[in-house]
Amino acid sequence: MSTTLGYAEPVDEELVDDPFPSKIGGKPRWLDPTCPLAADQVLCGECTKPMAMLLQLSAPEDEPAEAFHRMIYVFACRNGTCHTTDAKRCMRVLRAQLAEKNAIYRERVCDHGAGADDNDDIEWVLAEHVKAAPLCAVCGLLGNKACSRCHTRRYCSRSHQMEDWNAGHDVKCPSDMLPEKGSLDHESRLWHLLYPECVIVSEDEPSRGKDDEDDEIDDEDEGASASSGVELENAAEVSVREGEGLEDLEVDVDDAFMAFQQRVQRSPDQIIRYARSPGSSEVDEPLFVSNTDQPEIDTDIPRCEHCGATRQFEFQIMPQMLNHLLLDTADPVSIDWGTLLVYSCPRNCAVGGQSRADSLVYIPEIIWRQNFSSQRARLRDASI
Repeated sequence: MSTTLGYAEPVDEELVDDPFPSKIGGKPRWLDPTCPLAADQVLCGECTKPMAMLLQLSAPEDEPAEAFHRMIYVFACRNGTCHTTDAKRCMRVLRAQLAEKNAIYRERVCDHGAGADDNDDIEWVLAEHVKAAPLCAVCGLLGNKACSRCHTRRYCSRSHQMEDWNAGHDVKCPSDMLPEKGSLDHESRLWHLLYPECVIVSEDEPSRGKDDEDDEIDDEDEGASASSGVELENAAEVSVREGEGLEDLEVDVDDAFMAFQQRVQRSPDQIIRYARSPGSSEVDEPLFVSNTDQPEIDTDIPRCEHCGATRQFEFQIMPQMLNHLLLDTADPVSIDWGTLLVYSCPRNCAVGGQSRADSLVYIPEIIWRQNFSSQRARLRDASI
């Protein structure tokens, strides 16, 4: 089975009209606009503030019927200090899904004009009666609180109300109902609470990288494969020494890290590796960054709390995504990871009696963070 890779691209016009986008950052695009996620479901276990959406990934599946429309949301605290603890305290994964026939969306045939193929595309649009729930002006979570003065600006929490007030709403309120000349400046003061927005596009992982195609391996050289890892290690070490002046750095690279380096070089810009294929029982294994700190299934990765199934690896978030988050890399407690592994229920089970076609709930899944060591982090930065 081929792994599907995801890449980050700038936001385009198509994102506006896409009801099921895959994207990094920004405000969430809810699968059911009438049922956005409440802040109390994504509070950081360290600072207790609402976490920002790191990404959402459209991942529809054929079975069960309730997973025809399916979205995975990953939230992560913006405070780097919170990430020095267990990832489960500062990150959260939730699964949302709807059946093909539901009360939220309807099918619409795209009219491509005269001469178009009879097999016109089908697109999904919101049903006319759907009324979106109010959203937090800061982060896009459920806005179940309102400004006591203007009663129009909505918030998910007291902390985001204060952030908005300090960003300029104290001056604009109660005239916020009207367009303001300085509104863009107001919004820009809140951007630090969100991750930068990018579109995620996907394609199958290439079987070989460009370097593999340019330099064919000599089959008669039995030591070529064995030495390739050493060459990569030495090249990375030299690069680190030249770039950072670490003349005395001792490099101890394990097998998993070497395999990670070599596999990623097929497509160095990848930010997502999606391993699950609808209708197939085969799932690619995670691409670990180290021999250590690999999760134990049914221990570190608990079974689904609702149906008892062993959770299955679904996708991983690569360290290359960090390049798109505009983080302060000089900050010693800046957000960092080697890879983030997401495990989910393979049955896509619903909760209790909420498996009806017109009902949506957010089901928690599991995220596991595997870090680079400090030396491997330098190698990663130098050679990927």
